[in-house]
Amino acid sequence: MTRVRRPIPSRSPSLALVFSLAASLALATPATAQPSIDPFVPAGPAPASAPAVDGAPTLDAPEAVDLVAVLRGDGSGLSADVVAARAIETAPGVERAMAATRQARAGAERALYGFIPQLALSFRYTRLSEIQNATFSTGPSIDPAQIPALTAGVDDPDARALWTATLTAQAQASGFSFPILLNQLALRATLSYPITDVLLSILPAYEGASSQADAAALQAEVQRRDVGLRAREAFYSYARARASHAVARSSLAQAEARHAQAREFVTAGTAAPVDELRLRAQVAAARVAVARAESGVALSGVALRTLLHLPPGRAIGIGEDLLAPLPALEGRTPEGLHEVAMQRREDARALRQLIEAAGHQVDAAEGSRYPSVALQANLDYANPNSRVFPQTEEFRESWDVSAVVSWSPHDLLNGERQADEARAQRDQVRADLLAFEDTVRLQVADAFTSYLSARASLDAAHLGIEAAEESYRVQMERYRAGAATASDLIDASAEQVRAQLDLVNAAIDARVALARLERATGGEP
Repeated sequence: MTRVRRPIPSRSPSLALVFSLAASLALATPATAQPSIDPFVPAGPAPASAPAVDGAPTLDAPEAVDLVAVLRGDGSGLSADVVAARAIETAPGVERAMAATRQARAGAERALYGFIPQLALSFRYTRLSEIQNATFSTGPSIDPAQIPALTAGVDDPDARALWTATLTAQAQASGFSFPILLNQLALRATLSYPITDVLLSILPAYEGASSQADAAALQAEVQRRDVGLRAREAFYSYARARASHAVARSSLAQAEARHAQAREFVTAGTAAPVDELRLRAQVAAARVAVARAESGVALSGVALRTLLHLPPGRAIGIGEDLLAPLPALEGRTPEGLHEVAMQRREDARALRQLIEAAGHQVDAAEGSRYPSVALQANLDYANPNSRVFPQTEEFRESWDVSAVVSWSPHDLLNGERQADEARAQRDQVRADLLAFEDTVRLQVADAFTSYLSARASLDAAHLGIEAAEESYRVQMERYRAGAATASDLIDASAEQVRAQLDLVNAAIDARVALARLERATGGEP
């Protein structure tokens, strides 16, 4: 009995589910894509023709996607390193972190000014109220109008003149008073230097502000590395969507070719109409998978262009070889990498700087509890100068130098409470460092095992591609020989596409795992 050769559908219903899950994964991953990107479907070899059976139409072999070429990239697009650098350069979060660093540096410089003697200049104008000044008397009070009558009985002219002069001087002396100046102009220059505060408070405060500035700079580097990792993940998600889209397009082309052949078989009477219906359903499912894959490419493209701050619709090519050899981890252990991470990671170093800053704040608060000794010098240039007596309406200078010792019980109480606050803040940061150490240990262990698993999955995916292609070839030969059915070919084709998707996911997962491992251990952003 001659077996009827049926058209070979490119996919089974389960294959549509595979593409649906792949597209959903692409949509759920933050990345950047563009709707108008070419699907990277290379032109394959001319399809082979199967010999006709009992006069049936020939059946072309389905076209296989050159997935390796797709994953190798086109050589003219972007790479993960270029994407990370571009994202870091344009990220608002990095710019904000750099601004915070400049703010902290300015605060440290402001604290440095406490070591400089303080010079204060002032000018003052004063208007005094009018007052009745006291008078001074050296004898009995004499009215000047009575002096001629008192000297009229003196006949000697010389004696009369002497007596008149004496009485006149006595009258003038009995009502003498100093002048009152109602306007005062004063210039003052004051130079002071807090000796004890410099050693006990200002110096620790400056060191604390410097440590906080160093911590802010390290936090800015942390922000850069986080942005770089997000950009790499977005780039690889975009590459995953592109590769999945290529597989979906290739599968659709195969399904359409087989459906066309099925119609010829049905027309020739060598196949049942139900086979043509099955293949028509396969084509519809393949088109749905392509539409979902295109949505994944579009969404991942938008995310990537957003991270890179590129204009909408800007074409993005894949220029990185996603199948390039990956570094091995011989001799590395999660615990050893954890120790390296705690030494290299900027966030751990930033926490240690904050602990140091809190310690300096404790010293500054404790120093404020003690008496303060300061030197102060004043130079006055005033008209009139209050230290000149009697006052004259002219500018005169004067100066003074003082050593001032001051202390208040309020300073003691307030300084002790400030020290307690600084100690509590230091303890909080120490606890944060311990918690961060546990977090880094988990991150390193997860990234380490994920990378090893991804490398093993990539090796297995290469073998899976070879096995699926060989299985499809065997089923095709069996079908030509009449030993297999169209369903066998459908299953073999579905296995081939699944193997291709496994290779895509394994290649991308390996790159993502390596990027996360480098981030967890404090590597390049």
